[in-house]
Amino acid sequence: MTIAGVVIETAPGAAPRVAARLVREPGLEVHGGDGDHRIAAVFAGADGQALTAFAEGLLAGDEEVLGVFPTYVADPSAGVGSEG
Repeated sequence: MTIAGVVIETAPGAAPRVAARLVREPGLEVHGGDGDHRIAAVFAGADGQALTAFAEGLLAGDEEVLGVFPTYVADPSAGVGSEG
C-alpha cells in the first residue's frame, strides 16, 4: 500500500470545482486548498504505479488540472517513506 500527500495544481479559480469532483475519486481524500488553484489531498493505492496512473489519468481527464505533485510518499507496510 502506498500513501502519498499530493498538491493538485489547477487553472486559476478552478480549485473549488475540481475539489468537488475529486471527492468522488476512490482512494483520494481531499483535505483543503487555497480556494483558488491548489488542492491538498492524500492518495492511497496499491503501489507507486497506482499513484502514477492516478496522476496521469487526472491530467488527461480534467483540463482544469495542470499538475499533480506528490510531497510525501510512504509504504507503511514496509516502513518506507521519502519526502519529495
